[in-house]
Amino acid sequence: MDSQKSKKGKKYIGFSTSYIDLSIDPFKDFYNYACGKWRAKNPVPKEESRYDSFMQLSNRNFEILKGIAEFCAYNKQEKGTLQQKVGDFFFSFMDTKEIEKQGFTPIIPLMQKADSIRDFEDVTAVTKELMNEGISSFFELSSAEDKKDSNIYSFYITQGGISLPDRDYYLRREHSKVVSDFKDHIVKMFRLYGENEKTAKEYCDSILKIENYLAESSRSSVELRDEIKNYNRFSTQQIKKRFDAIDLLGVYSSLGGNSIPFMVVGQPEFLDKVNAIKDKFTIDEVKAYLKWQIINHSASLLHSKVEKEHFDFFGKKLMGKKVQEPRWKRAIQLIDFSIGEALGKLYVEQNFSKEAKKEADELVKDVKSIFLERLKAVKWMSSLTRKKALKKFSMLNVKIGYPEKFRDYSSLKVERNDLFGNVTRAIKFEINRQIKRIGKKVDKKEWLMTPSMVNAYYNPSGNELAFPAGILQPPFFDASKDAAVNYGGIGGVIGHEITHGYDDQGRLYDGNGRMKEWWLPQDAKKFDALAKNVADFYSNFEIIPEVKVNGKLTLGENIADLGGISIAYDALQRYLKRNPNENREIEGFTPEQRFFIAWSQIWKSNIRDETAKMFAMIDPHSPEKIRGLVPAITHPKFESALKDKSKLGKLPKKYPNLNMW
Repeated sequence: MDSQKSKKGKKYIGFSTSYIDLSIDPFKDFYNYACGKWRAKNPVPKEESRYDSFMQLSNRNFEILKGIAEFCAYNKQEKGTLQQKVGDFFFSFMDTKEIEKQGFTPIIPLMQKADSIRDFEDVTAVTKELMNEGISSFFELSSAEDKKDSNIYSFYITQGGISLPDRDYYLRREHSKVVSDFKDHIVKMFRLYGENEKTAKEYCDSILKIENYLAESSRSSVELRDEIKNYNRFSTQQIKKRFDAIDLLGVYSSLGGNSIPFMVVGQPEFLDKVNAIKDKFTIDEVKAYLKWQIINHSASLLHSKVEKEHFDFFGKKLMGKKVQEPRWKRAIQLIDFSIGEALGKLYVEQNFSKEAKKEADELVKDVKSIFLERLKAVKWMSSLTRKKALKKFSMLNVKIGYPEKFRDYSSLKVERNDLFGNVTRAIKFEINRQIKRIGKKVDKKEWLMTPSMVNAYYNPSGNELAFPAGILQPPFFDASKDAAVNYGGIGGVIGHEITHGYDDQGRLYDGNGRMKEWWLPQDAKKFDALAKNVADFYSNFEIIPEVKVNGKLTLGENIADLGGISIAYDALQRYLKRNPNENREIEGFTPEQRFFIAWSQIWKSNIRDETAKMFAMIDPHSPEKIRGLVPAITHPKFESALKDKSKLGKLPKKYPNLNMW
C-alpha cells in the first residue's frame, strides 16, 4: 500500500491499490482509474518538468548514488581508484567557491581561439579544435556499429548545430515566443561574458541567422526515423570532393582517427548546406556562432550567474520547471554522463544481488517463449519470412544488470578542484575511445546504458536486449509481489523490448544486426498496412488542448507497447496454469485485473504543458497517459477482465486489436 515502507524505512513506490481511484469507471477512463489517486497526490515537483514512475525510481537511485559519491569524496581514497575518481569528480562540482573564483576563466582560451579567426580556413581549424573539446558546431560526429556490417564500428556524421531541441521551434510560428525568449537569453549570456548591449545583439542576430539556416536544412523527427534513408556510405574520396569546404577528413584525422575507406553520412543534403556556409555567411557571423557554441556548451559548468541564466531559459521557459534541481543531483547526473560505468560499478556492488539477476533472467525467458510462439503462428507472415524471423529470434542476446567487464578509466585523470577540466578530459577520453575503435571489431559485451539507469533497450545492430540493474526494482519489478504485478510491470517492459526487434525500424535488421531487406515484399506490404492502422489510431489522441500524438513519430514505440502487454499477458496465463494456487483474488482484484492495473501504473505521470509540447515534437514515445491507456483498452481480454469493476458493463466503443505480434 501507499504507506508501506521498504526495509530501509523509505516510502514504498511500487504497485499499490491505494493509487486506484474507484470513483472512476475503468471503461470511461482506465488510466485515471488505475493511478488517479497517485496523480492527485503527486504533482510535478518545482525542480522537475514531469514526475512519473521512472523519476520516482531514478530519484531513489540518485539517493543511493549520492551516498556512494559523498563517501568517496569525503573519505581518503587511493589515487587512481574508481573511488578517487568518482569522489573527486563529485567534489569538483560541489565546490562552488572554486567555481565562482574561476568565473569565465575555463572558457577564455576557447573564446580567444574563436576571436582569432580571420578567414574560413581558420573556421575549419577552430572547428576541429572545438570538436576535440567535445564542442560540436554545425554537425554531430559519432562511432557505432555499422548498420550494414554490424561486426565493425563506423564513423557517422549527422545533422546538428541548433540550440533548441528540434528544428520546428525555428520553423513553426506557434513557437515564436520560445524563439523570442531564446534571443533574450543569448543576449543576456553575452552580456554576462562582458560584451556590451550592441555587440551582444549583433551576435544574437548572427547566431539566429545561422541556426535558422541549419534548421531549414534539417530533416524532421519523423524523417529521422527512416533507417534506410539516414544511412548513406560515402568513400573518403567522395567525402573530400562533395564536402570540400568543411574538410571532414581533416576533422576525423584531428580526432585521432586511423585511415578508413568510407564514412556514413546521415543527411547528405544537410551537409551540402553546411558546406555552403562560407558562401552564405560572413566571418563575423560564423565567429559569433562558434562563440555561442562554446558558451552554451559550458554554461552549466560555470559560475552561478551563468548557470542561473542557462537554467532560466532551458529549464524554466522551455520546460516549465519552477526551480533548479539540487546541486548534488546535478553532480550525480554529470558523473553518470561522464564516467557512468565507474559510478555504476560501485552501485551494483551494493545494490544488485545475484538472486535479483537470476529472477529477472527467468522472467525474460518466460516472456521470450511467448513471443517465439507468436512468431510461429502470426497469420500475415509468409513461411519464408517467418523462417528468417525465427532465425533472428534464435540469435537474440540478452544482457541483465550490468556489463561483464566494466570500462577501464585508469588513463583518465580526475582532479579535486578542476570541474571544467574533469568534464573536458572525460569527453576527450570518450572521443578517443570511440575514434580508436572505428574499423575494428565490435565489442558485443559493451552496454549502451549505465547500470543505475531506470530504462531498458533493444539494440537492432547488436540484436540484443539490455535491462540495467536500475530498472529491476519497484515499481517495475518487485519479488515480494504476486506474479500478475510483475508480469504487468517488468514483463510488459521485456515484451516491449523484444517487440522492438520486429517494429517498423527493428524489422529492417537481420539476426546478425545487419540492415537489409530480408522480408518478402508481400509481407512488408502487409506489415506496413497494419503499422498504418496503429499510427492512425494513436494520432487521434490529444495530449493537451490542440496538441495530438504524432502517430508516425511514435510508431515504433507504440508497436512495442502493444506487443509488450499482449506477450506479457499470455506469459502470465501460462504462469497461472503452472501455479493454479496463485490464480486468486488479492485485495479484491483478480490476477488479470492486477495485470492491467500494474501496466497502467508503471506509466503513472504528471507533466507540465511546456514539456508535453516539446516531447510531442521530439519524443518517439507517446505520452505516458497514452501508454498507460491504449495498450490496455485495446487488448482483447481487457473488457472481460474489468467488467465487474465497471458500471457501464461494456466499453463505450469497440476498440480494434492493434497488436501486430
